[in-house]
Amino acid sequence: MDQTLDEVNKHCGDQVEAYASCVDSHEDTWRTDCAELRKALTKCTDNNVTLMKMVRLNCQPMIDRYQSCLEKADKDPSVCLDTLRDLYQCTEGVGQMMEKMNALKTKHQKAADGPPPSTSKE
Repeated sequence: MDQTLDEVNKHCGDQVEAYASCVDSHEDTWRTDCAELRKALTKCTDNNVTLMKMVRLNCQPMIDRYQSCLEKADKDPSVCLDTLRDLYQCTEGVGQMMEKMNALKTKHQKAADGPPPSTSKE
């Protein structure tokens, strides 16, 4: 997950900073006041961070449930811990799937490249 956060910061650092600053500045109204910045951050991550796009594609129902829970539990977000746990498990599953796919891709690329050239002199 650290690698994904690094990728998000690398490609979308400005959007992350703007959104976080907005949330910090609008403690009670951040959901509405920062909605456009959130959309910009989502668009940036979808366009530039493959894992984030895959998470969104595979975990959208859990994302929606968690968002809905947070909206309903405005004063006590701790009631959403089970929903957050489900979302976390989904994202970890997607991460593991992406790692396996990358390992297979690397393995097939090496096989397609063939064995390294011989260095012995004949």
